[in-house]
Amino acid sequence: MPELPEVETIVRGLRTRLPHRKVLRTHLRHRSLYRRGSLTLRWLVDRTVGAVDRVGKNAVIRFDPAGLMVVNLGMTGRLVASASTRKPAGNDAKHLHARMLLEGGLELRYYDARRFGRFYVAEKCDFARDLNIGPDPFLAKPQYLTNVLLARKAPIKALLLDQRIISGIGNIYADETLFYAGVDPSTPGRVAGTQARAILSNARSVLRRAIKHGGSTLRDYRRHDGSRGGFQRFHAVYGREGQPCFRCGAIVEKLFIAGRGTHFCRVCQR
Repeated sequence: MPELPEVETIVRGLRTRLPHRKVLRTHLRHRSLYRRGSLTLRWLVDRTVGAVDRVGKNAVIRFDPAGLMVVNLGMTGRLVASASTRKPAGNDAKHLHARMLLEGGLELRYYDARRFGRFYVAEKCDFARDLNIGPDPFLAKPQYLTNVLLARKAPIKALLLDQRIISGIGNIYADETLFYAGVDPSTPGRVAGTQARAILSNARSVLRRAIKHGGSTLRDYRRHDGSRGGFQRFHAVYGREGQPCFRCGAIVEKLFIAGRGTHFCRVCQR
């Protein structure tokens, strides 16, 4: 699933191509891709792209007159800016579910093999209220995270995955964050809360490094131009079960927490 670094990479790419272009035509293949309460993509026709931002795991395209489109990529979603004359190749034609034709012959395309992504179109959006997501890791205050964790019994890994608590961190970067913070992923929140400052600091460090390398491509994720990310080469624990920890040499283990595969080093994360 694209997480914060992957979405940030996509957003930065789209930011160089979409602004100042008017929307000429839109198409969404399945209405099920709309979030509840969303306007249709057609509502955006004749509006001009003003800015491209990110909120948590969501790409946000803002328009003039006032309007926005929030795209959550789900498990396998991809946003690609392409020449409108360029035909999708291979399986892309089957998985092309949304198109937005812009001035200048540019087309924003949404591909999604599993169709778990969602669109939300509105004049304005209160992300906490309308989309039920917590603060971004780069904006969250350490005391906020401390207070939230100290009140929870669930494992810290599960709490970091809860987008209502903090938005943008998924399975990959939760594992990487907890490794560098030296926190066992099964630690109850009320215990891990005493390490909230270290957890947040390491989350930001890991996320910045991942953004620098264009995110992690394990299967479906691609940048806005279709190229692969490169941070998977630098994972400390995620996807490395059975291999030696680069820090202490112990074997990286895998267990399941809240139904999610969780990678950790039993020696480095006590």
